[in-house]
Amino acid sequence: MPVPDVRTSPRRLIFLFGLAYFAQGMGQAGGLISQPLSYYLKQGLGFNAAEVADYLAILTLPWIIKPVYGLVSDFVPLFGYRRKTWLMLVNFTAAAGFLWLSGLTEVGTIIVALTLTAFGTAASDVIVDALMVENGERTGQTARFQGVQWMWFKLAAIITALAGGAIAAMFPPATSLHVAATFTMLAPIAVLTASYLLVHEERAVINLEQFRETTRSLVEAFRSPTLRIAAAFLALWCFSPGFGTPMYYHMVDTLGFDQKFIGQLAALTAAGGVAGAWLFARVFSRHTVTWRAVFSIVVAFLGILAYLGIAQPHAYTATIAIPLNVAFGLTAQIGTLTILTLAASACPPRAEGFVFAALMSLYNGVEQLSAIAGARLYQHVFDRQIAPLLWAAALCFLLCLALVPALKRLEKTPARPS
Repeated sequence: MPVPDVRTSPRRLIFLFGLAYFAQGMGQAGGLISQPLSYYLKQGLGFNAAEVADYLAILTLPWIIKPVYGLVSDFVPLFGYRRKTWLMLVNFTAAAGFLWLSGLTEVGTIIVALTLTAFGTAASDVIVDALMVENGERTGQTARFQGVQWMWFKLAAIITALAGGAIAAMFPPATSLHVAATFTMLAPIAVLTASYLLVHEERAVINLEQFRETTRSLVEAFRSPTLRIAAAFLALWCFSPGFGTPMYYHMVDTLGFDQKFIGQLAALTAAGGVAGAWLFARVFSRHTVTWRAVFSIVVAFLGILAYLGIAQPHAYTATIAIPLNVAFGLTAQIGTLTILTLAASACPPRAEGFVFAALMSLYNGVEQLSAIAGARLYQHVFDRQIAPLLWAAALCFLLCLALVPALKRLEKTPARPS
């Protein structure tokens, strides 16, 4: 694949990548819009937990088809450029979606606007990653670029959790959604502007022969037994019923937490994720794939069961919730990075980018199905009780142990950076 001549200094690229990932953390469904949206769907429209999960399921589709964006950006130049113009277009789409959302109250049009924002954010993520890989190879600064991306993404998660909770606490449901959408719109606008100013490429044309060669490489890649093992483990890891939306309902209805405190807890979870990423880099990355997998399964099991401490309201519920969310953020981040490195180690040569994106699409798709399953169990089977859902989620994680022996095959494959 031809590498575009990006005549940009590493310092400017670092600024672009940091800004893009901050914008992604702010603009994705779990960003600034997350709590105001849940607040509006619950209080404004009267949705229950299962209905919220079903309603938002379509927002996963733009993330499931991420490999398509990569192929289009690689081989179909827009106005003569492979990255810059596509990056500007998809961020314009995201900004337009948020602008539209800022004036909507009808449930049908809201989901269309949200889907536009999800498409723009997911496509921008793929194109920025492509720029990072290309320029990381050119400058030898891949690790530095990735570190900046993770730092700004997590910083955005902390800030948006605090801001989202504050907005939901200050305004009525519909107004809080509109205020959050208006502020979030600024993120893709900033990336669009930075793309125009900082990304410089030589003009490119469609290369059909190279596209055919890449297609043949991908067919061979998906025949790899190692890749199938990694895909199976990813799917089983995400098989656990999700409890994100049910936990929000539990905190509001059963525990009586206010919107501001819920936002603060989400920020603490993100802060725990920062600590988890640091621990993974310093300690866990030195161990084998199998060791990290077993450790992640065990701590995920224990981390979920720890939430039983706030399954029922009592005098110390709020106090317990604070360290609990920090610890869960830490263990969840270690598990996420374990999955990312496992997927990277399974990617065959000459097809790393597309195969890794395909594995992450599988991860996103199964994770959304688990969120729907968890919300429906909470609403229709467990009679809005969080404790049995937590037990079901924790026990499902233990199923991953069945595939641990097969992971030893990955240890024979040289690891690639994720």
